[in-house]
Amino acid sequence: MDTKKDIAELILDIQFRKRVSKKEVETAVLEIIEKEHIPLIYADEIFHAICDDDTDRFAEKDINDVCYNYGIPESIIDRFQALYVKRHGFFHRGLKRAQNSGIRLYILVENEDRVTCINDLFHWHNPRLDILVNSNQMIGFWKNGKPRYKKVQKYPYAATGEWLAKACLTMELKYGCKFLFCKPEESGAKILELLGVDKIG
Repeated sequence: MDTKKDIAELILDIQFRKRVSKKEVETAVLEIIEKEHIPLIYADEIFHAICDDDTDRFAEKDINDVCYNYGIPESIIDRFQALYVKRHGFFHRGLKRAQNSGIRLYILVENEDRVTCINDLFHWHNPRLDILVNSNQMIGFWKNGKPRYKKVQKYPYAATGEWLAKACLTMELKYGCKFLFCKPEESGAKILELLGVDKIG
Protein backbone atom coordinates (compact mmCIF):
# COMPACT_ATOMS: atom_id res chain seq x y z
CA MET A 1 0.00 0.00 0.00
CA ASP A 2 1.28 3.42 -0.99
CA THR A 3 -0.73 6.50 0.00
CA LYS A 4 -0.65 9.95 -1.60
CA LYS A 5 -1.93 12.96 0.32
CA ASP A 6 -3.41 14.49 -2.84
CA ILE A 7 -3.40 14.35 -6.63
CA ALA A 8 -0.54 16.85 -6.77
CA GLU A 9 1.73 14.40 -4.94
CA LEU A 10 0.76 11.66 -7.38
CA ILE A 11 1.67 13.93 -10.31
CA LEU A 12 5.07 14.72 -8.79
CA ASP A 13 5.84 11.02 -8.41
CA ILE A 14 4.75 10.14 -11.94
CA GLN A 15 6.44 13.14 -13.54
CA PHE A 16 9.78 12.34 -11.95
CA ARG A 17 12.34 12.94 -14.65
CA LYS A 18 15.70 11.23 -14.64
CA ARG A 19 17.42 13.87 -12.55
CA VAL A 20 20.78 12.14 -12.75
CA SER A 21 22.09 11.54 -16.25
CA LYS A 22 23.94 8.41 -17.30
CA LYS A 23 27.12 10.45 -17.47
CA GLU A 24 26.63 11.64 -13.89
CA VAL A 25 25.99 8.06 -12.73
CA GLU A 26 29.13 6.88 -14.54
CA THR A 27 31.19 9.62 -12.88
CA ALA A 28 29.74 8.79 -9.45
CA VAL A 29 30.44 5.06 -9.90
CA LEU A 30 34.05 5.79 -10.86
CA GLU A 31 34.46 8.12 -7.87
CA ILE A 32 33.15 5.48 -5.46
CA ILE A 33 35.35 2.79 -6.99
CA GLU A 34 38.44 4.97 -6.83
CA LYS A 35 37.78 6.11 -3.26
CA GLU A 36 37.08 2.59 -2.01
CA HIS A 37 39.99 1.02 -3.93
CA ILE A 38 37.75 -1.31 -5.95
CA PRO A 39 39.28 -2.66 -9.19
CA LEU A 40 38.37 -0.41 -12.11
CA ILE A 41 37.41 -3.38 -14.30
CA TYR A 42 34.16 -3.74 -12.27
CA ALA A 43 32.97 -0.20 -13.04
CA ASP A 44 31.31 -0.90 -16.39
CA GLU A 45 29.25 -3.83 -15.12
CA ILE A 46 28.08 -1.88 -12.07
CA PHE A 47 27.21 1.12 -14.25
CA HIS A 48 25.05 -0.99 -16.58
CA ALA A 49 23.32 -2.68 -13.65
CA ILE A 50 22.28 0.78 -12.45
CA CYS A 51 21.43 2.48 -15.76
CA ASP A 52 20.24 -0.12 -18.27
CA ASP A 53 16.52 -0.36 -19.04
CA ASP A 54 14.85 -2.23 -16.17
CA THR A 55 11.58 -3.11 -17.92
CA ASP A 56 12.33 -6.85 -17.93
CA ARG A 57 14.77 -7.12 -15.05
CA PHE A 58 15.11 -6.47 -11.34
CA ALA A 59 17.77 -3.76 -11.31
CA GLU A 60 18.26 -3.71 -7.53
CA LYS A 61 18.92 -7.45 -7.54
CA ASP A 62 21.30 -7.08 -10.48
CA ILE A 63 23.27 -4.41 -8.61
CA ASN A 64 23.46 -6.63 -5.53
CA ASP A 65 24.47 -9.70 -7.54
CA VAL A 66 27.25 -7.89 -9.40
CA CYS A 67 28.63 -6.40 -6.21
CA TYR A 68 28.39 -9.62 -4.19
CA ASN A 69 30.22 -11.47 -6.97
CA TYR A 70 33.11 -9.07 -6.59
CA GLY A 71 33.08 -9.04 -2.79
CA ILE A 72 32.02 -5.40 -2.50
CA PRO A 73 30.86 -4.51 1.05
CA GLU A 74 27.17 -3.77 1.72
CA SER A 75 27.89 -0.19 2.79
CA ILE A 76 29.25 0.50 -0.70
CA ILE A 77 26.46 -1.45 -2.40
CA ASP A 78 24.00 0.89 -0.66
CA ARG A 79 25.66 3.81 -2.40
CA PHE A 80 25.25 2.16 -5.79
CA GLN A 81 21.60 1.43 -4.95
CA ALA A 82 21.17 5.12 -4.06
CA LEU A 83 22.39 6.04 -7.55
CA TYR A 84 19.67 3.82 -9.03
CA VAL A 85 17.04 5.69 -6.99
CA LYS A 86 18.46 9.06 -8.05
CA ARG A 87 18.27 7.92 -11.65
CA HIS A 88 14.73 6.49 -11.57
CA GLY A 89 12.98 7.84 -8.46
CA PHE A 90 11.46 6.25 -5.34
CA PHE A 91 8.04 5.75 -6.92
CA HIS A 92 9.45 3.80 -9.85
CA ARG A 93 11.56 1.69 -7.48
CA GLY A 94 8.47 0.86 -5.43
CA LEU A 95 6.53 -0.20 -8.51
CA LYS A 96 9.39 -2.41 -9.70
CA ARG A 97 9.91 -3.95 -6.26
CA ALA A 98 6.26 -4.91 -6.03
CA GLN A 99 6.18 -6.25 -9.58
CA ASN A 100 9.32 -8.33 -9.19
CA SER A 101 8.15 -9.69 -5.84
CA GLY A 102 4.73 -10.71 -7.19
CA ILE A 103 2.97 -8.20 -4.92
CA ARG A 104 -0.14 -6.27 -5.97
CA LEU A 105 0.63 -2.67 -5.04
CA TYR A 106 -2.28 -0.35 -4.30
CA ILE A 107 -1.73 3.40 -4.63
CA LEU A 108 -4.40 5.18 -2.59
CA VAL A 109 -4.78 8.84 -3.53
CA GLU A 110 -6.63 11.08 -1.10
CA ASN A 111 -8.35 14.07 -2.65
CA GLU A 112 -11.12 16.64 -2.21
CA ASP A 113 -11.76 16.82 -5.97
CA ARG A 114 -14.51 14.19 -6.13
CA VAL A 115 -12.19 11.83 -7.96
CA THR A 116 -13.21 8.28 -7.09
CA CYS A 117 -11.55 6.33 -9.93
CA ILE A 118 -9.18 6.74 -12.85
CA ASN A 119 -12.05 7.52 -15.22
CA ASP A 120 -12.87 10.58 -13.10
CA LEU A 121 -9.35 11.85 -13.75
CA PHE A 122 -10.16 12.34 -17.42
CA HIS A 123 -12.46 15.20 -16.30
CA TRP A 124 -10.24 16.50 -13.48
CA HIS A 125 -8.94 20.05 -13.89
CA ASN A 126 -5.52 20.85 -12.51
CA PRO A 127 -5.79 24.12 -10.51
CA ARG A 128 -2.18 24.96 -11.41
CA LEU A 129 -3.41 25.69 -14.94
CA ASP A 130 -5.49 28.58 -13.53
CA ILE A 131 -2.56 30.39 -11.89
CA LEU A 132 -1.81 33.55 -13.87
CA VAL A 133 1.16 35.91 -13.77
CA ASN A 134 2.12 39.10 -15.59
CA SER A 135 3.95 38.61 -18.88
CA ASN A 136 6.42 41.04 -20.40
CA GLN A 137 3.79 42.20 -22.90
CA MET A 138 2.34 45.57 -21.92
CA ILE A 139 -1.30 46.03 -22.97
CA GLY A 140 -2.04 49.46 -21.57
CA PHE A 141 -2.13 51.42 -18.33
CA TRP A 142 -4.17 51.28 -15.14
CA LYS A 143 -6.03 54.39 -13.94
CA ASN A 144 -3.16 55.18 -11.59
CA GLY A 145 -0.78 55.32 -14.55
CA LYS A 146 1.04 52.08 -13.84
CA PRO A 147 1.62 49.80 -16.84
CA ARG A 148 -0.77 46.92 -17.36
CA TYR A 149 0.64 43.59 -18.54
CA LYS A 150 -0.99 40.67 -20.28
CA LYS A 151 -1.69 37.76 -17.95
CA VAL A 152 -0.33 34.35 -18.87
CA GLN A 153 -0.39 30.92 -17.25
CA LYS A 154 2.37 30.44 -14.70
CA TYR A 155 2.40 26.68 -15.33
CA PRO A 156 1.24 26.20 -18.96
CA TYR A 157 2.64 22.68 -19.04
CA ALA A 158 1.06 21.48 -15.81
CA ALA A 159 -0.35 17.97 -16.06
CA THR A 160 -3.90 17.66 -17.33
CA GLY A 161 -6.43 15.20 -16.00
CA GLU A 162 -6.43 13.31 -19.28
CA TRP A 163 -2.65 12.93 -19.23
CA LEU A 164 -2.71 11.74 -15.63
CA ALA A 165 -5.50 9.22 -16.27
CA LYS A 166 -3.63 7.75 -19.25
CA ALA A 167 -0.42 7.56 -17.21
CA CYS A 168 -2.19 5.69 -14.40
CA LEU A 169 -3.79 3.23 -16.83
CA THR A 170 -0.42 2.62 -18.48
CA MET A 171 1.24 1.92 -15.11
CA GLU A 172 -1.54 -0.45 -14.10
CA LEU A 173 -0.90 -2.46 -17.27
CA LYS A 174 2.89 -2.25 -17.04
CA TYR A 175 3.39 -2.92 -13.33
CA GLY A 176 0.20 -4.68 -12.25
CA CYS A 177 -0.51 -2.00 -9.65
CA LYS A 178 -3.92 -0.48 -8.87
CA PHE A 179 -4.78 3.20 -8.37
CA LEU A 180 -7.59 3.97 -5.94
CA PHE A 181 -9.07 7.32 -4.91
CA CYS A 182 -10.98 8.50 -1.87
CA LYS A 183 -11.64 11.48 0.40
CA PRO A 184 -9.04 12.02 3.15
CA GLU A 185 -11.51 11.06 5.88
CA GLU A 186 -12.22 7.77 4.09
CA SER A 187 -8.62 6.62 3.73
CA GLY A 188 -8.38 4.81 7.06
CA ALA A 189 -11.43 2.66 6.37
CA LYS A 190 -10.25 2.05 2.80
CA ILE A 191 -6.87 0.82 3.99
CA LEU A 192 -8.49 -1.55 6.50
CA GLU A 193 -10.79 -2.83 3.76
CA LEU A 194 -7.88 -3.54 1.42
CA LEU A 195 -5.99 -5.29 4.19
CA GLY A 196 -9.05 -7.39 4.98
CA VAL A 197 -9.31 -6.04 8.52
CA ASP A 198 -12.73 -5.53 10.09
CA LYS A 199 -13.38 -2.05 11.42
CA ILE A 200 -13.37 -1.88 15.20
CA GLY A 201 -16.56 -0.63 16.79
